[in-house]
Order: sequence, then C-alpha cells, then structure tokens
Amino acid sequence: MRKRDQTKNRRETMKAIAMILQLGLSVLTCMGMSLAIGYYIDRLFRTTIWVPVMMVIGILAAIRSMLVLTGHYKPNSSEKGTTDGDSKEKSD
Repeated sequence: MRKRDQTKNRRETMKAIAMILQLGLSVLTCMGMSLAIGYYIDRLFRTTIWVPVMMVIGILAAIRSMLVLTGHYKPNSSEKGTTDGDSKEKSD
C-alpha cells in the first residue's frame, strides 16, 4: 500500500471516530441537560412528573441532533415566513 493511501485511510478513520464521538456527546448532552432540568423542577415544586416529561423531550432533542449531524435533516436557514412564492414577489 502506498504511503498516501495509508494517510488517506488514517484520515478517513479519524473522521469516522470524530463523528462517533460527536454523536455520543450530543446525545449525552441533550439527555443529561433535560434530565437535570426535570430533576431540578421536581425538587423545586415537590412533584414527580417533570423528570419523565423532560426525559422524553431530551430523547427527542437527541434524535434531532443525530439527524442534523448525520445530514438526514437540514434545518431551514432562510428567513422565517419566506417561501418560494414570497421571494418571487419581492424580486418583481
């Protein structure tokens, strides 16, 4: 195997490892923060409902984060409320 092929393989391997680590950290962050907020709200108001509610919200946020990082979902970066029809009307 050529040296540049080894370098290319090493670079691709490092990119894959970085993506796996980024996915794991984003899932842990989303779920950990939402669980911490739910626990704090439960302790503050002496209830037991907020931890499961925030856990569901954390799971949904983690799924969205995974989709964004893998490229399956791309949030709309244009202005809110503008559609193709609106942009055509503005240019006329």
